[in-house]
Amino acid sequence: MLSRKWLNRAFVTAASFACAATVVLSPTPTRAASTELTPIKIGLPITNYWPAYIARDLKLFEKVGLKPEFFGFQTGAPLIAAMKSGSIDVAWTGLATLFMLGQDIPLKFILVPLDSSSQMAYVANPASGIQSYKDIAKSKNIGAPTATCSEVSLVLAAKAAGVERSQLKTSNLAPNLLLGALKNGQIDSAFIWGPWNITMREAGFKVVSYDKDFQINGGVCATAVTVRPAFLEAHPKVGCKLIKAHALSLEAAKKDPAHAIRTMEETFNIPLKEAKETYETLVIPPIASQLEPNAPWSLTNKEGGLAQKLKVAADALYEAKAFTKPLSQEVIANSVESKYVEEFLKTNCE
Repeated sequence: MLSRKWLNRAFVTAASFACAATVVLSPTPTRAASTELTPIKIGLPITNYWPAYIARDLKLFEKVGLKPEFFGFQTGAPLIAAMKSGSIDVAWTGLATLFMLGQDIPLKFILVPLDSSSQMAYVANPASGIQSYKDIAKSKNIGAPTATCSEVSLVLAAKAAGVERSQLKTSNLAPNLLLGALKNGQIDSAFIWGPWNITMREAGFKVVSYDKDFQINGGVCATAVTVRPAFLEAHPKVGCKLIKAHALSLEAAKKDPAHAIRTMEETFNIPLKEAKETYETLVIPPIASQLEPNAPWSLTNKEGGLAQKLKVAADALYEAKAFTKPLSQEVIANSVESKYVEEFLKTNCE
């Protein structure tokens, strides 16, 4: 289902792929002591996921009974390959999950740890005359990393503005190249997430719209903790423990927000001011809310919440020709699992 065109245009880092592809899973002990930690391999893209970074830094995964090994990914393609081969057990990521489902890679979405749509923005050169997404047709060239939340936002913004996607000229640029392209005139607008859009604004460009201005329920850029079902079956407590580690990271950030801000500052090599804004403006969905059927990121509503947002995003990517055929609502909904949040809230994984 994954388009060959997308594979050819994805920003694949060869070193990252080699790392992901050569990992061998450690054998699962046949009889583990009660205090023994469960080995787990976690794919963690290099982005604004500060709760995961805090959990890593403070060894909160170990605190809940896990022995994590982390693998950083610059792009989605090697992460997808690693999940397909079983080289990693968990993907803490965004819409790369849809490409996994498109390749028939079994997944369980067990938690929405952050709302990436809350920082997805349309940025424009003030000289372009673009005042909001409604003016998208005025753009001479739009920058957007393909097969990402950026491309989804571009497709949905065009649709909301009544503009055919085919009428728009776009450039497939990695996030770290967009600012330079704006400065040298290669593009005059861009769809991108934080902190890149904050950096662009600080450089004199204008944020003219956010996902919430033209997408359902605040936006569809879903970041999720996804786990291979076979790993969950082999280690029934892992789902709950991953959620508990996330909860502990949120508690730690409340006590020491400077730590969370520092992770953004170091990850992106950006000024403290921009790191602080990245931390403060990224919406974190309450864990308990994800059991509410009408919540924006509900795990229990198979026709709404996370499942609906993933479907809208998948349809946008299909329209952008990232998929050769659409993903069904059934496939997506069957991959969303609420029982681990329920277990955490009821038992605290005890």
